[in-house]
Amino acid sequence: MNARALIVLLLAGCATPEAFDYSATRNSWQGARYEAVVAQWGAPARSTVLADGRDVRTWFSETGSGGALYPSIGVFGGSRGVGTGAGMVLGQGGGELLRCERTLYFRDGQVVEQSWLGNSRYCGTFRRN
Repeated sequence: MNARALIVLLLAGCATPEAFDYSATRNSWQGARYEAVVAQWGAPARSTVLADGRDVRTWFSETGSGGALYPSIGVFGGSRGVGTGAGMVLGQGGGELLRCERTLYFRDGQVVEQSWLGNSRYCGTFRRN
């Protein structure tokens, strides 16, 4: 295979979105107590009770996919005079908005069913501690 063909194949591989299996993350919440979920994710954004008695709670999370470094300059004073400093600040910038919506169904305070929607890699970050 010549070098040009190899480069084309490598670039094509980079352009293909990588699927991420976050089933281990979802499975880590199966059977969890409602209190444990709230302790890690906070209060749900919405909730309801189904006719069969199951509590349904939904959590939403969003973040930007890109970060950027911004220059920062500081001036400070004290009893010994004035000083300056320079550095870099990491901030959210650009990129796409990543979202993960987790709906958990509870019976007797335990997760019995789940539905997850959103970016698979981002959703994979919500593993149970």
